[in-house]
Amino acid sequence: MASETGTMDMTTHQTIPPTWAALALVLLALCALPVRAADDPFADLNLAPLSLAAPPETVPGWLDNLLVRREIYLLGGGFREPGTEGERDGFSRLSLGFELQKRFASPTRTLASVNYQGRLVYRDRVPDMAADHMGREADRWKYETHNAYADFYNLIGAPGRLNLRTGYFYQPFGLNQQTDTHGTILQLLNDTVFGAERDWQATIYGNLDEHFDYTFGYLAGSGPEHELKGQAGLVVARLALNNQWLFEHGLEGGISFAAGERVDRHAVMRSHSVHHATGGGPVVGGWRLGADLRRRFDTAGGPLTLTVETAAGEDENDALYAALGQADWLHPGRRWGAALQYRHFQQDVGAGGRDYNETGASAVITHYFQNDVGNAALHWLALAVERRLRHTGEPEHTVLILQYYRYW
Repeated sequence: MASETGTMDMTTHQTIPPTWAALALVLLALCALPVRAADDPFADLNLAPLSLAAPPETVPGWLDNLLVRREIYLLGGGFREPGTEGERDGFSRLSLGFELQKRFASPTRTLASVNYQGRLVYRDRVPDMAADHMGREADRWKYETHNAYADFYNLIGAPGRLNLRTGYFYQPFGLNQQTDTHGTILQLLNDTVFGAERDWQATIYGNLDEHFDYTFGYLAGSGPEHELKGQAGLVVARLALNNQWLFEHGLEGGISFAAGERVDRHAVMRSHSVHHATGGGPVVGGWRLGADLRRRFDTAGGPLTLTVETAAGEDENDALYAALGQADWLHPGRRWGAALQYRHFQQDVGAGGRDYNETGASAVITHYFQNDVGNAALHWLALAVERRLRHTGEPEHTVLILQYYRYW
């Protein structure tokens, strides 16, 4: 319609007769001449002068740009460990949560934003499983903070060049920070590699150039219990493909590096050499180098996404390596999905000890009642099987999981 209207206007303009144009000029000239009060029918009216002052700007209220969301997470199932003569045990993990998001903006740009997300969790007999990495050691009742951070945008240079994030959030190592897994059964590598997937941090991030984004900063290394035990913290850096690669080619990926000290009690327990180096204390020094890639294939049967993550490094003098492969499929109608995951972690615990090894696989089938593209509203029922293929010092076991999740 816009193009048709534009054509009609142009045609009308071209067909105005010269006589009418001349008459219009004469009328404008007459209007410019002085007019006597007696000839002016509006001379007796008092007209208020027009104000040239700009109207006052409306001050934004606290509730403007404030989003409040709710979360229900119900997970239960059963497991059986070999050597128990077929004995099965049930477990549950139930939680209610919320999220607050507030954006601070001027009429022309966003200045900052804050986010807080937490939930009250009840756990009962949760086994050692990748779906809830710290569940086995957690208290029965626990309040968990998932996000508590502030972003400050466009501090220096061109828009998107330099931003600051400070607070508690996903570690910017691997695909962790750009993948929201707080509601999903399948998790990425960082819980195993660092002993936690979130940390208190201060990082700068932005566009390095037209192809790459960067992140650089400091992590407190406080572990899942937010502990300060004298650790020096971690320096972290990541170079990643920017969103243009995702939008045009379905690609995400990058390389990451972290070095320093963190609180990780599990790392001390799994290696006698680390235990000796730290004197039994929870502070572990080390470094990590990681590489990751995720590729989405848009097929006639729905999007298929393949993910690979790897990390290598050291805890004290122990060399370690971790890898994860995952395949996700989503039906074109976004009502059904399926995923497979394989994960592996190994650590050389030094002379006189046996290498530590964790290997497992998971399969998930999900029915979505609501599956918003931007993850603003999620509602699903999932059935999963997790198999521990190998675990040093622990027997193999299989876990059957049923999950109900809603975020809105």
